[in-house]
Amino acid sequence: MWYIKAIKFFQSLLWPSHPEPAKSRKIAGYRLVFSGFSIFLIFCLIGFKTVNLAIKKTQVPIDSSVANFDKTRGTIFDQKGRILASTVPVNILYADPKHIFNPEKVASALLPFLPKLTKETLLKRLTKNSRFSELDRKLTPKRHSAILQLGLPGIYIKPATIRIYPQGNEAAHIIGAVDRDNNGIAGIEKSQNELLASGGNIYLSIDAGLQTILRAAVKSQMEKFEALGGASLILDMKTGEIIAAASLPDFDPNHFMLSTDAARFNQVTKGVYEMGSIFKVLNTAIALESGAIDLQQTIDVSKPIPVAGQLIDDYKPINGSIGVAEILVRSSNIGSAHISQMIGPQTQRQYMNQLGLLKPSSLEIIENGVPILPKNWSHITAMTVSYGYGLSVSMVQAAAAIAAAAGDGYFITPTLLKRDPNQPFKKERVFSTQTSKAVRSMMRLVVSNELGTGNKADAKGYLVGGKTGTAEKVKDKEFSRNANRVSFVATFPANDPAFLIMIMIDEPVGQKHSYNLATAGWVVAPAIKNIVNQIAPILNIQPVDILRPENSQNLMPVMKIDGEEATYATY
Repeated sequence: MWYIKAIKFFQSLLWPSHPEPAKSRKIAGYRLVFSGFSIFLIFCLIGFKTVNLAIKKTQVPIDSSVANFDKTRGTIFDQKGRILASTVPVNILYADPKHIFNPEKVASALLPFLPKLTKETLLKRLTKNSRFSELDRKLTPKRHSAILQLGLPGIYIKPATIRIYPQGNEAAHIIGAVDRDNNGIAGIEKSQNELLASGGNIYLSIDAGLQTILRAAVKSQMEKFEALGGASLILDMKTGEIIAAASLPDFDPNHFMLSTDAARFNQVTKGVYEMGSIFKVLNTAIALESGAIDLQQTIDVSKPIPVAGQLIDDYKPINGSIGVAEILVRSSNIGSAHISQMIGPQTQRQYMNQLGLLKPSSLEIIENGVPILPKNWSHITAMTVSYGYGLSVSMVQAAAAIAAAAGDGYFITPTLLKRDPNQPFKKERVFSTQTSKAVRSMMRLVVSNELGTGNKADAKGYLVGGKTGTAEKVKDKEFSRNANRVSFVATFPANDPAFLIMIMIDEPVGQKHSYNLATAGWVVAPAIKNIVNQIAPILNIQPVDILRPENSQNLMPVMKIDGEEATYATY
């Protein structure tokens, strides 16, 4: 064969049996060249194999427990660009138990740098049947350096990311939280998870500065009246944007898993409640808009109304007949019930539907409550709904409906996302300008007139209009007079309402300074005044002198309360 001949040729060339002396030096040269080429070829093969192995090693997928932390998540901003939720780089300390030969020794060395772990817990993690066991995910640079210097086999540090919430508890229920793998589990973090997970940023309608003021005011009243909880929101009546929302108790999304179920429950959007007398605003608006009654008519409210074995009566009895404005100002259940019969149950239900009260809100979070509707919308149902019983809705729903009645007559679907001022949004007219003008005039008298239930909400110069509400809670399947939710819905300025504030306090206890009373006028109205005084300058709302004609033109002519003309003056 040819290759055998070739081998014999090279053999005779390099290793002849009897080389001639003259050829010895030449043969030695051939041998050196052959040896050098062979060594070079061997080194090339070794180098190629080494590089190949290195490439393959970098392509081996890392443990999924670690990989998930490398996702970049978008930032959540408030409407002014302040950061509410952000992703930041951190160092994760973890162990590969398969590489740890003396867990006891390693645990003793690490323990001084892991103050949140006991030695027992640390040993369990170091001996875990896994290739990845997390020890700490928030290493400071100092601890990072110290642990590296220990040189412990099986202990590794990996760069990763975590979600942080620099505002802490502020707007926690709206922002929400993520799990350990940076997946949204509540609030905007969950409802907008796909966008955020892909790196998209979100601007909320929330204003962090106003949020702080609102939450502090509600918390203060809760503490003063030893209440179980509280909820509140501020709504931009022109755009439908919710610019602040607080539910107390709340939680710190930086430590979401340490919070209780009660703290995580969003009373502003998820909870549905019977709203009490604030619904009288809607009852009045529907009556005027449908033509069931006019401002000149009067109704006898001196006699309680017997209904299904119960009596519809008033908190403070009123003698004789009074007009529509006085019924709202003095918060008469009897008068409201009579008006509902003039409206009729079908018309009432139709308006409630137009105002978004018969189906869940379309707010951009998953924590949206489902309204509890009456089984049969009868004449009796219409009476109880007229003063806030028999229909349970969320605070957001109630606020949006009242904003339509007391604003410019348009229903605007509320939102938690910042609206583009250059983009139109849907507005549905429910009430005429004349109806809404009458309603906001009456709401102003609730605050400014001495017979009104909301006098303590009167922030001088800002023409606050409002309505108080008290709803008895059900205890042991019966309404309890000793367990109430008290609320106040306010708009300002009354001559051109721009913002709505709603506050609800759960089970306040009467105090010495309130003469042992725990009504909305004592518990919530002072908080409204405090909030308006603080936020009006921020919102560029200037004090108003109602005595000037240009400021009074958007209010009705003077109405009669208790037989006398009532004015809206602030000064």
